[in-house]
Amino acid sequence: MNLANCLTMLRIAAVPLFLYLFSLEGISSYWIALVFVLTGITDILDGRLARARNQVTRFGVLADPLADKLIMLAAIISLASRGNVPMWVAGLLVVKEVALIIGAGFFLVSKSKVTPASRLGKSATVLLYVGVTGSILGIAYSVYLVLLGVGVSLIAGLDYLRQALQR
Repeated sequence: MNLANCLTMLRIAAVPLFLYLFSLEGISSYWIALVFVLTGITDILDGRLARARNQVTRFGVLADPLADKLIMLAAIISLASRGNVPMWVAGLLVVKEVALIIGAGFFLVSKSKVTPASRLGKSATVLLYVGVTGSILGIAYSVYLVLLGVGVSLIAGLDYLRQALQR
């Protein structure tokens, strides 16, 4: 397993840690935000490392977006459970991400080419990371970045579907 894939696995392993920290009473939101931000940093690093070292693997192509979805869903659902983000926003994101996970599973089984991340999808990820981090820290109006990120994410999901159907 190469370093990029190890970073992806580390991001997946960070999901239970994030959920545990989020569930603790009295813990500083800075610790929760730190774990979340570190997952974002590893997301950037693993892709760049894989491409720079010519170590892009089928595992990485599938596991990297799965890791992103797991940490983002954990964060959004956790925030919604506390009332920091509207529950309907979490529901929309869950439906969209579950649909993409099922679609990725189909591509894995069929050995079809996986649609790479688009600029739209990457933009949604950045908006969500910034908005969720702000929401974790209690920064006013961060929820609007989350809403915008979910909207862009839904548009990106429809674009992925369009591309997949064209193949």
